[in-house]
Amino acid sequence: MAKNNKKVIGLDVGSAKTTVCVGSIDADGRVEIHSASMVKTRGVERGVITDLGEVASCIEEVVKKAENKMHSALGLKHSKRKSTKINSVFTTISGEHILGNNTKAVLNLSNRPVEIGRKEKLRAIDSAQYLSASVDRDVLHALDQEFIVDGYKRMKNPMGIFGTRLGVNLHIISSGTSYVKDVIKAVNRAGLDVEGVAYSGFMTSLSTLTEQEKQTGVILLEMGAGCVNILFFKEGNLQYTGVIPVGGQDITKEIARQLNIDIPQAEELKLQYRNSSLRYSDNEAVSEEKIIIKKNKSDYESINRKQMEDIIDRKLNELLLTIKKELDLAGIIPRVKRGVVICGGMSFMDGIIEKLEKTLNLKVNMGIMRGFVSSTPSLSNIFYSTGIGLIMHALGQKNIDNKKTFSTNNMRSKIMTKIKEVYEEYF
Repeated sequence: MAKNNKKVIGLDVGSAKTTVCVGSIDADGRVEIHSASMVKTRGVERGVITDLGEVASCIEEVVKKAENKMHSALGLKHSKRKSTKINSVFTTISGEHILGNNTKAVLNLSNRPVEIGRKEKLRAIDSAQYLSASVDRDVLHALDQEFIVDGYKRMKNPMGIFGTRLGVNLHIISSGTSYVKDVIKAVNRAGLDVEGVAYSGFMTSLSTLTEQEKQTGVILLEMGAGCVNILFFKEGNLQYTGVIPVGGQDITKEIARQLNIDIPQAEELKLQYRNSSLRYSDNEAVSEEKIIIKKNKSDYESINRKQMEDIIDRKLNELLLTIKKELDLAGIIPRVKRGVVICGGMSFMDGIIEKLEKTLNLKVNMGIMRGFVSSTPSLSNIFYSTGIGLIMHALGQKNIDNKKTFSTNNMRSKIMTKIKEVYEEYF
């Protein structure tokens, strides 16, 4: 990868946290992450924006935090801080509206064999995208799985091969257009331009999965506060994408409901979670330990730790069975050879790995970030995996200096123009 000193900003607005990562290409051609910042999200429910003003405020807050970190790291005086001001970002999107589907297309090149080049390759990809295009959906990623030349020559890269027909199998990740518009509007309202929008789950995979895992068969479960992103890789390709609208917030709400307490206190109890079946089965004294619950300003009551854990365990088991049902419907589990990699807030709950292994009958590992360099200690936090993956994705795109920004005003015309171009050129 060529040296590129341009700094790229990655914004990830999740249901529980909003992060900003700043990165560039270093002198050795590696992705270097300079800083990362995080604030608590407001105005997002299960990956979907429910309050534009609150989300814009969160974005402003985390961007200001990121700018201050850059100022401190560079030792800039106030008069020189304008040079590090963040004006545009790449951002993520998530939610149940995200769809992944596999599609294919065959492009007739010529009556006589011709050498396949980059133009023919891109035409085949555009043809497959067009066949699954919809005016109410935006294609976020079109990932080629394999190319087929003349109906039988299968390969990852057909360039330089001679043929008369070029087929392609694609995995397309799309989003509802209205949801994309909401994300862009929130970023614009925070005073920033949007350079690109990407699916959060796919961005996380870029910083947490190895090529060997993707080759042999691995499931990535990004278990967030409002959604679980499910991605399945095999033979080096993303073959399945799914989003389930369940997450850590469901456990918090169940604790609040069962114990008749407010959400903040329920969240605190959840964070103190220790799985009794794994840790305290032989220690009755610990299981009977009392937990004081505040009902209101003057009313308190106590329950034993085992009661609280039973509430959490029942809801957690229910969520894990929902994940298994999704994987079973997709027929994924028998194809997995490298097990499951988990990340996201729920992955830090004690006992989650053991419970998942029992539910799915697969080996489960905690996600580890890789593929970048940094001198910032806090970047070892897996909570930044999506933002760092977004930086890696943005820096991997060609002609990044010439990328166009866009706003809510021209999104629909851009989509329709692209569909028209594909139709007129190739059909």
